[in-house]
Amino acid sequence: MQNGNLKPLNFKNLKSGDIKNIVVSYLVLELSVDFMIQPLVNWLCNEPADYSTFEHIRGDTAQYLKWLYRMWISAAVGEELLFRAFAFAQLKNIFGDRKILIVILSALMFCLPHLYQGMAGLIMTFVFGIAFGFLYIKFKNIWINIIIHGLIDTVFLTLSYLGYIEFYQFIW
Repeated sequence: MQNGNLKPLNFKNLKSGDIKNIVVSYLVLELSVDFMIQPLVNWLCNEPADYSTFEHIRGDTAQYLKWLYRMWISAAVGEELLFRAFAFAQLKNIFGDRKILIVILSALMFCLPHLYQGMAGLIMTFVFGIAFGFLYIKFKNIWINIIIHGLIDTVFLTLSYLGYIEFYQFIW
């Protein structure tokens, strides 16, 4: 808004090719993080991330739907607008076009509110922040980030609802 418009936030219309980019990016990110990075981080930290905050939605459809709705608004939309669109625009004003630095700083800001998940959760959120940052640089469209972030969190909440939260506690 400093410039009088929202253009720096990269709200762009989705095109047909963007759907393929969303699906491929989501699958690569979800599968690599769930089956390679998360178990490695759990092993390095000698403990899994603490996702106990989400155990209360297990089997409770009303809670699941409430959290799903709130997650799409606060995490998918809110976090992507704050930690990618807004932060990238502001950090670019400060540091210029130093993309790697901007990605790292935005990922650090993104992971800090997740301290309640312990060290492994903090690291995992940082990893996602790095990935989301590179997706934002690559596609330059905040909607792509919002959709991928929402899909990842939807899988997490769905596993929580179904009672499979321990899936994320796997350690090599």
